[in-house]
Amino acid sequence: MSKRSSRVARGALVALLLGIAGAAGAVDKLPAGVVAKMGDVEMKTDELKQLLDALPPEARAQLAANPGELAKVVRTEMIRRSLAVEARGKAWDKRPEVMAQMDRARDAALVAAYMNSVARPPESYPSEAELKAAYEQNSASFSVPKQYRISQLFVLAPADTDKAAFAKALAKATDLAERAKKKGADFAALAKASSEHADSAAKGGDMGFVAESNLIPELREPIAALKKGDIVGPIKAPSGWHVVRLDDVREKGTKPLAEVRDQLWTFLRARKAQETEQAYLTFMTNKNPVSINDAELPRLPAPAAPK
Repeated sequence: MSKRSSRVARGALVALLLGIAGAAGAVDKLPAGVVAKMGDVEMKTDELKQLLDALPPEARAQLAANPGELAKVVRTEMIRRSLAVEARGKAWDKRPEVMAQMDRARDAALVAAYMNSVARPPESYPSEAELKAAYEQNSASFSVPKQYRISQLFVLAPADTDKAAFAKALAKATDLAERAKKKGADFAALAKASSEHADSAAKGGDMGFVAESNLIPELREPIAALKKGDIVGPIKAPSGWHVVRLDDVREKGTKPLAEVRDQLWTFLRARKAQETEQAYLTFMTNKNPVSINDAELPRLPAPAAPK
């Protein structure tokens, strides 16, 4: 991601923060500058900005593109803060074992922040040439299967249906197929009025694009033989009868670089950071090897058995 993209992502985050604050205020009448409240615990908008600024650019970009995820971050942070206030109120932070854990947690946070700084790739990485090279080397990862956009009329008739009900379902499916195949027929209206698959019926029978491999076996060959606008059926499948119209076809291919750029950018930066971190740790341990006194290890007390 370029510096300009980073600024755009940061600007989008600011807009989202203001939106969250505004929405919270409409419900809970929160004062200006307060993004969230839980009991007596508040989070100021500026505090959340600081929290987000501490994240890697990739994480900020992902949050900027997903308002729902940013709201989850706010909720999680508010719960954490509220629990911390409750624990301190009960002097939990004064317990010796907890104080030791807090010291380790502080060190862990310090190390994580430091290593994030050490390993973070420069803003210029990856370059356009590196993105294109990675795309070409991993083109198989971006392949998409052949897809059919279909609409259906469905009549329920599971395997345990008795003969009379089965015959009635077949008669209905046959009638729907004949009506759908008539010139000028309104397939969507038929689906809304008569199809027994609630989700697609509400959309006029539209099932959207379905990968060839995801079609039920009974429908694969019949649909593959259709041309756009053709209707086939009724076809019996385990759960009932299908009358299917082929609306569109997407041939097997590869997603263009423009479509996967952000995904690839995030992946390359994460991999680069991991490689840099591992190289730095290797350098440290080679420079100052860890010495362990094997004679002392057996002298450690055995852990207490659970009661």
